Amino acid sequence: MQGGKNKEALKELEKAEEASLKAKAYDLLLSVQTIKGHLMQISGAYEEALKIHTLSLKATEDLLSKDPYNEFYQSNLKMNLKETFTLGNIFSNKGRFLQAKSCYELNLSIFQKLLKTDPENLAYQSYFGATLNNLGALLKNMGRIEESKGRHEKALLIYEKLLRTDPENIEFRSNVAMTLNNLSVLLNNMGHLEEAKQKYEEALKMRENLLKTDPENIEFRSNVAMTLNNLGNLLSDMRCIEDAKQRHEKALEIREKLLKNDPQNVEYQSDVAMTLNNLGILLSEMGYFEESKQRYEKALETFEKFLKTDPENVVFQSDVGTTLNNFGFLLKNMGFIEDAKKRYEKSLDISQKLLKTDPENVIYQLDVGTTLNNLGTIFFENGQKEAAKENFKKALETLESLSKKHPENKKFKEELSFTQENLEML
Repeated sequence: MQGGKNKEALKELEKAEEASLKAKAYDLLLSVQTIKGHLMQISGAYEEALKIHTLSLKATEDLLSKDPYNEFYQSNLKMNLKETFTLGNIFSNKGRFLQAKSCYELNLSIFQKLLKTDPENLAYQSYFGATLNNLGALLKNMGRIEESKGRHEKALLIYEKLLRTDPENIEFRSNVAMTLNNLSVLLNNMGHLEEAKQKYEEALKMRENLLKTDPENIEFRSNVAMTLNNLGNLLSDMRCIEDAKQRHEKALEIREKLLKNDPQNVEYQSDVAMTLNNLGILLSEMGYFEESKQRYEKALETFEKFLKTDPENVVFQSDVGTTLNNFGFLLKNMGFIEDAKKRYEKSLDISQKLLKTDPENVIYQLDVGTTLNNLGTIFFENGQKEAAKENFKKALETLESLSKKHPENKKFKEELSFTQENLEML
């Protein structure tokens, strides 16, 4: 806990809690607990805040079951749901995925009950869709690709239904575009490139139209850059290199302007670093090695800085690992074999540690398999055939398991095929 004022406020709230309990003033007690949870959250005591809001939600639900039209209880329930949703986002950004999942699933269970009693309530539908969408994004980061896809598809159905009731509603339009973007990321990860491209283009068109209505809107600008960046990744996978480069450069231009106006914003710093990493991949493939190297070095500097501030954050760990792997690939192509090997080994160490924390995460499994392949290639080109064979076999074991569990995923099949070809060369 930080800040003397917050501590003083908490002491006063605890006194108010005791007084409310003695007086059996349960309405007042609920209000005090909600305020206390919020104060805990802004003070950084996230676990304590979640406990308080969870208890408050349960108590309010019980009271509402006896008095369903009580406006105070309804208001208190909404406030606690909003706080729990915010906590889910905080936990997700900090890489504390299980806590984030608990927050979103708690909200979903309550909204499902609310929608049974009032199925036409637009606010409930919108909140339910938002929670499904965020849970979908979280599950994607947890490597639960199929589960993630299901949540996003369900969210999209809700948002599209809401948009049909009010086609000019900016919030509904923005939510549809966001979910289309998120679904496209998953489809790209699964290797369904044409379907992903169609949804990205639809999302981009909606987001660019929203930006035209309010050109200074920071959120709209950031959203356009996000979809441009993601579309660039897809076009790169489709081997449309020049088109991909144009999307990434446009995304980078927007993101650097946003960062210039708010240089301490961690999200903007991360966005710029991610686009630099993506540009590094493209420039490497186009043979612009020095330019690629500069992009990777800038991206890696940012991601490593983040990791130093929060060493347990699995998102930051994953970003560093991915960039090191990409950087290693570039250095190999430049002929700096030992430097490439060091980057690969460091990347593999990060990926393997992440996989130990979550053995079912398919993203971590793929990262381990891919980096083992890259290391195997280094050994093979150096004439170290036994070391190459050992790495390829380990990669094969990981990728065979992935492909069997997820037979529809084309990317897993491609990486497995690459591994099998490598082993056949030995």
